[in-house]
Amino acid sequence: MAYVHRVVKAGPCVEHKKMQSFRVHTKGVKRGPNTGHTTEKQERINERVAEEHLRWDINANFGHRDLHAVLHYYVKDSSFEEILENKAAFLRNLRKLCKKRGITFKAVVVIETKRMTNPHIHVIISRMDPEIITEAWENVPRGGGGISFKPMDRRGNHYKLAAYLMKESRSTMERYREIGKRGKRYSKTQNMDKPEITYTAVPASSWRKDPKARKGAVLYKFDDGSTCRSGWHEISGYPYQEYFEIFNE
Repeated sequence: MAYVHRVVKAGPCVEHKKMQSFRVHTKGVKRGPNTGHTTEKQERINERVAEEHLRWDINANFGHRDLHAVLHYYVKDSSFEEILENKAAFLRNLRKLCKKRGITFKAVVVIETKRMTNPHIHVIISRMDPEIITEAWENVPRGGGGISFKPMDRRGNHYKLAAYLMKESRSTMERYREIGKRGKRYSKTQNMDKPEITYTAVPASSWRKDPKARKGAVLYKFDDGSTCRSGWHEISGYPYQEYFEIFNE
């Protein structure tokens, strides 16, 4: 009898997910309620997996005082094709400006098009002078554009930010389908650090109800004050538990 323990180390955050799998599950473990159609379940899984990868990328590469920039449009009738072209032009400009200054940067980019009258582009980027980012963007869109900036916090696990950006990307995936193109929920620079992922089969019939952090770490608290979450896998119906350790940098 065993379960699978997945550990993902991304920056100061170490994620733990204990789960029954299709291949390894404990005899006698009950499945959760069967809800939704298979297609709906698969869509939820696809989005959850994309959110996990986005969270790992952010946690492994960005931290306190790096920037969350939002690129805005003054003209409100931009097409989706224009937005894609603007995103590419902004990144080209940014690379040129940073190369001149000897700056190496990392970035994650998410397009949000829920309301085409107010499209914007989210950019998670290494700490730099905001004037550089402004210069790379302000003359790119037709009619010009502005930028708002917010420094990243020091919590070490950007769980909520990844969830928010993934929610924002839903409309963008629909836009790709409308124009008959395949697109990604987010893009990133090629120099990103990768998370360290390990899977271990644990010879036990159950896991600890209330996990504890190891020495030098604290457990991440969700908005409701809890430090772990439990549920059932959308397809297999078997239970899982997840929690996050944050180590002092």
